[in-house]
Amino acid sequence: MRRRIATVLGATAAALMLTTTTASADTIITDDGNFIYWERNCNTSYAGTVSKTKATTAKGNDGSCAGDAWLRVLGDSWGSWKHGATSKTLTSPNGKFRKAQHKGCADCTVYTTEVK
Repeated sequence: MRRRIATVLGATAAALMLTTTTASADTIITDDGNFIYWERNCNTSYAGTVSKTKATTAKGNDGSCAGDAWLRVLGDSWGSWKHGATSKTLTSPNGKFRKAQHKGCADCTVYTTEVK
């Protein structure tokens, strides 16, 4: 019985490793420090940018991704994540933005841009 359980657990672990290692990663197309443009593995493009007064994340109308455009900024401290179906923009009237983080879904890879 123990041998059968060990075999099942081993096969399950191997299947899990195979599915996690074969998943496609995002493709970064442009990364200029304060601007990033990437494509998720479902062929949807996203872009993010930041300046002292404005930060934006936008989702292209290409591909098949269901994820929103996600954004948060660093001024005095990191703000909470905000999102919109096609884009999200945040502004700082006092010009305090230093960095922004962008992603294409709640659990997606996070990309950081910095004010130049």
